[in-house]
Amino acid sequence: MKDLGKVKKVLNIKIKRERVSGKVRLIQKGYLQKVPQKFNINDDTKYICTLLAPHFKFRASMSPTIV
Repeated sequence: MKDLGKVKKVLNIKIKRERVSGKVRLIQKGYLQKVPQKFNINDDTKYICTLLAPHFKFRASMSPTIV
């Protein structure tokens, strides 16, 4: 087995770490480009943005655990 260093991409999701603030960002650009093609969505299709509520915060306790 070989250590390849810190993960940068998993399942076409890029992982960016902000060490100073302790935050991790997941970037799904590749996935978001494939979905419209799969469902025949073109530039004429209307879209909406659905955001999380501003008070919503992710916590480690919300993360799934392996038993």
